[in-house]
Amino acid sequence: MKFLIVKTSSLGDIIQAFPSAGYLHQQFPEAEIHWVVEKPFAQMVQAHPHVTQVHTISTKKWRQKFLSKENRQEMVTFKKELKEHHFDAVFDMQSNIKSSLITWLANSPVKVGFGWKTVHEWPNLFVTNRRYDPVKGLNICHDYLSLVQGYRDDKATYQNPGVDLRISVEEKEKLQQIVNRAQFSCKVLVCAGSMWRNKQLDPKTLSSFLGKVQEHLGCSYLFAWGSPEEQKQAQELQSQFPNCSHILEKMSLPMLQNLMGQVNLVIAMDSLPLHLAGTTKTPTFSVFGASAASKFKPEGAQHRALQGVCPYGRTFEKRCPILRTCKTGACIRDINPDDLIQFFINPTN
Repeated sequence: MKFLIVKTSSLGDIIQAFPSAGYLHQQFPEAEIHWVVEKPFAQMVQAHPHVTQVHTISTKKWRQKFLSKENRQEMVTFKKELKEHHFDAVFDMQSNIKSSLITWLANSPVKVGFGWKTVHEWPNLFVTNRRYDPVKGLNICHDYLSLVQGYRDDKATYQNPGVDLRISVEEKEKLQQIVNRAQFSCKVLVCAGSMWRNKQLDPKTLSSFLGKVQEHLGCSYLFAWGSPEEQKQAQELQSQFPNCSHILEKMSLPMLQNLMGQVNLVIAMDSLPLHLAGTTKTPTFSVFGASAASKFKPEGAQHRALQGVCPYGRTFEKRCPILRTCKTGACIRDINPDDLIQFFINPTN
């Protein structure tokens, strides 16, 4: 059998769709699983052990110079490559106009997508012939899983076993050196950054919280970063824990994911690293403000998340509508470090 997943972006959303590939592999161990993704995110999908082939698109580049010879050739090549395959089912998890063109091009008698209530852009409905609206209130991973489970008519709860993304032998050796360098038996990976300011703790609050965690666990810290701003933040944090911390060099996301599988705990905000950690068996502790922990935190009792409260009375099912524009970000930036450590030590109180 052969399946196609259409989930082109963004990185966090792609990672949250990984359990769907795991489910298909579990149900059809011999099947080929293909995936269409934007070219900048291809490395992550190619590293998934259950994905057979990745088909890349570059829609942003194509739109900018639609009539250029290079772009037209790339589009023709993509279409030709996709048309070479006949899929038993296509799962359109992007659910918008862009993905509908891909789903329409794919050769398959079964094209699965979201229903009227949950489709992102309604023209997508014209290219699917099996549609499912996921149950409200479940984790985002189950929204994507609802499509592949709908295809199987499977209503059972799927327990995501996690996955080790593929990395090179050299990367494995380098990871072992990093793990061996940590001085303490308890190793905590800290990913303090996020694309949006209103998803980040106040720096002083984070520093105070990490100090209390270190006292409680007797741990060493590994500080990860992805941008120059996050690198600067990591350097400032490392300076406050000079005898029990180390700043990581920038590494590929598959390599970072494998490192996450070898530490004792990952502390992160609602961000790409948190979702990446959710693909491993390592426990996580995260802090949410303008997005719902119940929707976006990794699933499982080993993943704990503190949900900040909006002082202005706003409520939301997924994300606050003013996440990007709120001038205070008080739901997360006003969290008290004492409240954080109390929840960290005893989340049931």
